[in-house]
Amino acid sequence: MKIVFNWWYIPIIFFGALFVLYTGLVGYRLVTAQVGAEKTQTGEDGGFWSNISNSMGLNTRRLTGERDGHVNVLLTGVAGGDNTAPDLTDTIMFVSVDTQNHELDMFSIPRDLYVEVPGFGYSKINAAYSMGKNYNVAGGGMSVLEDTVTNVVGQDIDYYVKVDFDGFVQAVDLLGGIEVNVENDIYDYMYPDGYGGYQVFSVQAGRQHMDGETALKYSRSRQTTSDFDRARRQQQVLLGMKEAFLSKSLVEGATILVQMIDVISNHLETDLKIWEWERVVKLVRDWGDDISINNFVFDNTAEGMLMDSSSGEIYTLVPRAGDFSEIHDFVQNQIDTQGIKEKEILTMSIHNGTNRVGLASKAGELVEGDGNIVTELDNWDEDVTESFVKCNKDKMELAEDYFSKWDIVVESSDEVYEDKDCVLVLGDNFEIQE
Repeated sequence: MKIVFNWWYIPIIFFGALFVLYTGLVGYRLVTAQVGAEKTQTGEDGGFWSNISNSMGLNTRRLTGERDGHVNVLLTGVAGGDNTAPDLTDTIMFVSVDTQNHELDMFSIPRDLYVEVPGFGYSKINAAYSMGKNYNVAGGGMSVLEDTVTNVVGQDIDYYVKVDFDGFVQAVDLLGGIEVNVENDIYDYMYPDGYGGYQVFSVQAGRQHMDGETALKYSRSRQTTSDFDRARRQQQVLLGMKEAFLSKSLVEGATILVQMIDVISNHLETDLKIWEWERVVKLVRDWGDDISINNFVFDNTAEGMLMDSSSGEIYTLVPRAGDFSEIHDFVQNQIDTQGIKEKEILTMSIHNGTNRVGLASKAGELVEGDGNIVTELDNWDEDVTESFVKCNKDKMELAEDYFSKWDIVVESSDEVYEDKDCVLVLGDNFEIQE
């Protein structure tokens, strides 16, 4: 499935978690000065947003996994707050981002999957985070859940994003609600009321306008449907969130982003560092207007890789193959084969036009790390303020795409370089963050 939309909309696709992440990526640019000023005045750490108060600047570092072509992210949603089971993960998604071909593979993992939780024995996967958190395991609950999910999908996890239900509800309400096309009537007489009991949740088929609470219930309800149906409804909800946001004017959208700050600071947890947030923004911006998104739900259908089982009187799901090898192969094949493209490379010389020793060598490491070839490293014959690059005409398009991530303008060379494609000259504005 291919979804086309502008670069700044892409994070909305990840249910509540990445909708909140989206407001972080864009919203902090609107409030950087304010947050930085408040921190300076109070001398206190303002929590999540105080960590995002740096200006974006030029960022040449790479995300974990980016040099290998894939960044793997674990997305989770928990009840949080005063709910009876605040730390059970209702939503678990493994997402592999192909940074070379600009594709996302999203794998939804059902909460009833019966797994071995490292250090705790066998349990449903939705309890892994709670176990690690409540028993104060080194690295916390997310560390235990990451290890558990890695065992299921056979892939290492580079980053995680966790959001709670209150944050999701507030996000939808700030949008003024969302429109959802409900495919079938739902009547759930055992929807948790948050206090150990149940309440009735019902919605009729057809196009429905939902506030935050209703959207959450629609996303979570499964008693009279299934965990797999719920995963598909979550995809409907996030598309509804996207459409709701796109319907706003520029001023309305900016206002909503600012209002989301409080939601994010209280309801979002992630291990992305400041510079990594900046890198995410830079990457997605450079990708352009379209990206391929592939959604998968591990289920118990005839073609699925899971089957019904039980542990005592508790309903569970287990791998049909007897272990997770089939899922490992499926995930690996999907990641390896999705949109394979032959990668073009650039050959260039790099020259230091500043008084900073070793700048050309450091830049060369980054260029070669991206698979390109460096033919020469030396000093430029004069001081340079603004970095620039000149390339042969037949490499202009490729060079413009590559150097855009460093905000360096590419010029066509008056002479034809025989032994290289480009000449990169580093100026005072070129920064490599350590």
